[in-house]
Amino acid sequence: MDFGNSRHPSKKKTATYKVDWIGSDANYMFSKSFTSGKEALELAKKNSESIAYKLDESKKDSVKWKIIPTDGSKEMVKAVKIKRNIKKKQGIDSFVNADGTGDVEVVSTTEFKRNQRVRILSTVAISGALTYAGSQTENKHIKYAFFGLAILNAFFTLKNYQFNKDV
Repeated sequence: MDFGNSRHPSKKKTATYKVDWIGSDANYMFSKSFTSGKEALELAKKNSESIAYKLDESKKDSVKWKIIPTDGSKEMVKAVKIKRNIKKKQGIDSFVNADGTGDVEVVSTTEFKRNQRVRILSTVAISGALTYAGSQTENKHIKYAFFGLAILNAFFTLKNYQFNKDV
């Protein structure tokens, strides 16, 4: 029986692309490997919160992946750059390589919670001022515009506060 050319056995293709995403339970991350970039991009486009990669370099004990620009990856890279710039301006160089080299940073939500409280106080002040300005105006259109802005300001700030309350 001839099962193909025995001098050139078929070589299994190496997965050179992958897509990572966080599941509906944010405590779990998923990953799928591909031999085709087209398949990887199709999956990445189905889930806008996923990140697609292409194998860039493989060494004995490490692998370097290049992020493929998709809507999800562009947002993630942008967020990381913003965070690093903010930390740099604060004089904190918190980048740590996977091998543990670099400065170690303790992550705290204290500053975020303080900003949340300030945001609520400013919303009360701004919405109150808009409501007062509306009550002092005789023009009906301007009065309703002030009242509408006060309500929208309060609604969206409180909605954001509610969303981030448990951070």
